[in-house]
Amino acid sequence: MKPDILVVESDISQFAVADRRLHERFNLLWGPTPEAATAALRKFDFDAVLVRGEALELISRIRGEHPALPIIAVAPWEVQGDRAVAVGATEWVSAPIHFPRLAAVLDFCVVAARRSGSGSARLAAAPA
Repeated sequence: MKPDILVVESDISQFAVADRRLHERFNLLWGPTPEAATAALRKFDFDAVLVRGEALELISRIRGEHPALPIIAVAPWEVQGDRAVAVGATEWVSAPIHFPRLAAVLDFCVVAARRSGSGSARLAAAPA
């Protein structure tokens, strides 16, 4: 079963590119706004969240409400990536996105969450 990833991205075309590049390994769900993403996180069980753009407040809020959920930030500069990690992101990748690297980071974060027992209930119950 493929991991479910919530992608917080305001631009549908950017989400479509990510979905096209990652669909073989992940199920992506679009969260176009912080509010939509927050509502989706309260309703569904995700294996990770991918956040694009200046969303430090959102990352901090997600970390507070879902302390074990992997959060990957996409940042154009190292200083922005480091800030995202400082407020709660698990990891960050640079923009423009190198999709093989992003897939590897998502895989690593999801597997680490599973191993620590903090993955989603659906994946924790799945056979190994």
